[in-house]
Amino acid sequence: MDFFQAQEEAKKRSVVLVGLFAAAVIAIIIGVYLVLVVGGAMSMGMGVGFDPVLFGVVAVGTTALIAGGSATRTAQLRKGGSAVAELMGAREVDPGTRDPDERRLVNVVEEMSVASGVPVPGIYVMDDEPSINAFAAGYTIHDAAVAVTRGTLEKLNREELQGVVAHEFSHILNGDMRLNIRLVGLLFGILLLAVVGRGMLRGQMVRRRRNGSKGVFLGLALIALGYLGVFFGKLIKAAVSRQREFLADAAAVQFTRNPRGIGGALRKIAENAHGSRIQDHHAEELSHLFFADGVGGALARSMATHPPLDERIRRIDPSLAEGSPGGTARGGKGVRPAGGDVAAGQASGGTGGLGPGASGLAGAAAGMATAASQGVGGGGGGGGEQGTKAIMSSVGNPSSDHVAYASRLLAEIPDRIRDAAHDRTGAQAVILALLGGDDEASRAARVEVARTLDSGAATEEAEDSGDGDRRTGAGDPRVETELEEVSALVNQVPPAARLPLVDLCLSALHRMSPEQAQALRSAVDRVIRADGEVRPFDFALAHILWRHLPTGRERGGRQRTSGRSLGQVSRELEVVLSALAWAEGRGEEEAAAAFAAGADAVAGELSDLSLRSRKAVGLQELDEALERLERGSLDVRRKALGACARVVLVDEAVQVEEVELLRAVAESLELPLPPLLPAA
Repeated sequence: MDFFQAQEEAKKRSVVLVGLFAAAVIAIIIGVYLVLVVGGAMSMGMGVGFDPVLFGVVAVGTTALIAGGSATRTAQLRKGGSAVAELMGAREVDPGTRDPDERRLVNVVEEMSVASGVPVPGIYVMDDEPSINAFAAGYTIHDAAVAVTRGTLEKLNREELQGVVAHEFSHILNGDMRLNIRLVGLLFGILLLAVVGRGMLRGQMVRRRRNGSKGVFLGLALIALGYLGVFFGKLIKAAVSRQREFLADAAAVQFTRNPRGIGGALRKIAENAHGSRIQDHHAEELSHLFFADGVGGALARSMATHPPLDERIRRIDPSLAEGSPGGTARGGKGVRPAGGDVAAGQASGGTGGLGPGASGLAGAAAGMATAASQGVGGGGGGGGEQGTKAIMSSVGNPSSDHVAYASRLLAEIPDRIRDAAHDRTGAQAVILALLGGDDEASRAARVEVARTLDSGAATEEAEDSGDGDRRTGAGDPRVETELEEVSALVNQVPPAARLPLVDLCLSALHRMSPEQAQALRSAVDRVIRADGEVRPFDFALAHILWRHLPTGRERGGRQRTSGRSLGQVSRELEVVLSALAWAEGRGEEEAAAAFAAGADAVAGELSDLSLRSRKAVGLQELDEALERLERGSLDVRRKALGACARVVLVDEAVQVEEVELLRAVAESLELPLPPLLPAA
């Protein structure tokens, strides 16, 4: 898939959504007015003519109710994916969990995150849901969450779970996730009418004996009015969401090159006694987010948010369809993986079970995956326009080769370091060990700041014991002790695994208090500045941390208001390109040539860019520049990343460190860039 095209299509669907929403509000206003007019005529003998005053009151009142409900729900979801998961009663999975099912889920999500260049999202489990279902939610890649039901964990094998997770990552990458969460906010105002209608009906039933049959009529009218909102909600969700599921299925096959993963999961839903039905009372409101239909009902076929299971299975791989060779009859034991655990096949360089007989979406996705990997690897071994195009074509477009590489890359991180990254104390130590240089000043700074950090362990102990007033502060030795243990091992982490390791730490760091997060931020700043040397990777990494560390105030979906053209962010782009040009110890002449290559990529719109000195691209300057560029339009961020790629790829021999630096900048700009494959 084309990431930028998918994002543009999502914006167009947002316009369609607004139009449908406005039409629904108008229709509901008319419906409310008719109910009041007809009800008044029957109960009080009023005439049935048009009353402009009554219509105006109805229009204002109904619009205020819907707008108020939408604004309230939108405010409740400002945290992004975690707010949606909590609304569903889901429990966040500890990244260091020892539960085998949850550990498998964490591994699969982390592999897909590394493969796609997306920070590891929050991972949640809906413990009270025995069905097979999942969803992804959030505004951006920085606040995303992936949730699965307990039935998904217990009933699916690893390759089927990987197929479901890949499907949800497609929604994260192609813009559906942001649209879906906004749809929740908008439609809550409409669905609120059903709640109001039921409340009014209960009040009417109390007065039923006094009003006789007229009261019964008005009560029935109110029932119809209440479910008018549900009807329009279903209609809008079906119009916006239905076809996107086919594309997400295709992308899941592209990512895994294994149609029997997602196909087997869908097959098991058809055979499972609980199906994919969600029991939580918010299921109707969030039905368009789910992997499979979570509501059902009489309108399931005509107004469903998801295509029928059989149709999805046939498009993925006809051999999995019911009644076909290799398929299973309803009520059987389900699909068994033809090639064993897909992760094992990928880890050894396999394709995950896609045989020569694959057809339908499977065959098409395999071709896309091959083309994607060849494109990234065909950059000519160095820089220039061809290499930049290859890099840009891979944005938000991971292939099965990237998933296999991610599995191998994570395996190269020592187990001790991965375990540390999943723990709040260890994650802080790992971040400090990754930052700064290998000089005495940096080493001393790391040890010094570690002594000031709160491990969080005492806070957790206090929470467990019920002593909510117990506090921790400076002098907690656990971070320093952990730093001593992981420092040597961190040096063994391959350069290509540095950014993935940072992403693994984010889940644990996200659980810190705002005070602990501020202390870590100050510590990171001191380590970066310790030896006075400019390290753009450190700065980009720090910016990613700032985006994820809790601050005590919710950011919500960030508006793209800082720049709709490169001219509006030219100074910020100049700072970032300068930082990249000075990277990897380049001399003045080399830095000037690298900067010129980046400036040339945007010469059609900007002609006055100039290389800034090393001292002029410090942490604060780069952080502010990335912050403003991040809030630019999609086109601005795309062009900015293309220019950054030209700077990095200017040399004949592209270093892994340079590519990882580019990936850190891309992640800051919310443009997920998969890792460069070794063949490239």
